[in-house]
Amino acid sequence: MTLEEILDPVTLKEFFTVYWRKKHLILKRDKFKDIFTFNHLSRYINRFPEVGHLKVLDYDGYGTQWCKNKIKQFQHPYFSREQIVDLWKKGKTIVVPFCEREDKKLLDICFAFENYFGRGQANVYASPCANSKSFPAHTDNTENFLFHTYGKTKWTIYKEFAGKQPKTILEEVILDAGDLLYIPKHQYHKVDTIGPRILCSIHFENKVNQSLANFIITNNEQNPRTKWINMETEHGSTK
Repeated sequence: MTLEEILDPVTLKEFFTVYWRKKHLILKRDKFKDIFTFNHLSRYINRFPEVGHLKVLDYDGYGTQWCKNKIKQFQHPYFSREQIVDLWKKGKTIVVPFCEREDKKLLDICFAFENYFGRGQANVYASPCANSKSFPAHTDNTENFLFHTYGKTKWTIYKEFAGKQPKTILEEVILDAGDLLYIPKHQYHKVDTIGPRILCSIHFENKVNQSLANFIITNNEQNPRTKWINMETEHGSTK
């Protein structure tokens, strides 16, 4: 998989000269809907709590966030699998961080981006119904590429970047499964659920001193990330 394929029909030259670090980009298309599904989520939950890092969002206007791996900070006990399912039934959003190894396509996407960016990760946001709470208007410290894999999601994109308050709405848009949204580092944005949805937030630091004048491109072999192992092709002869 290449970054050209991911950003198609926008060319790499257009993306990095027009959008990168400057403005958001919406690509309405029918791609990458299978990189994370409810089947993936079911497999993950059935391995819980043996797999870690799962979060449950319960934003209440004050920034409260239930979080399994930050128990001391938020004063919540570890969740059981049954508690996770119960919270899901009550409409809570589940977040699965560091999930790029849950599917080879997710890992391939990371490799493609990391030829142009620094190390990244994939976080999945899954909501069971309309009005499942997510984060209020906020900024991120990374370049964010949001792959919509199921359902419809309403996005509000603001003109302001970090250091100012989010006041000026640039665009409000409903994105469908297959669509891709790019949000530059530090640009304010907000998401509202309007039904069951799955979103893959795949985000990356910029390479050190990366600029259009001095642009560094690497390849998969230079990436220190370990490659995907296919056991079907790794087994020995059974003669």
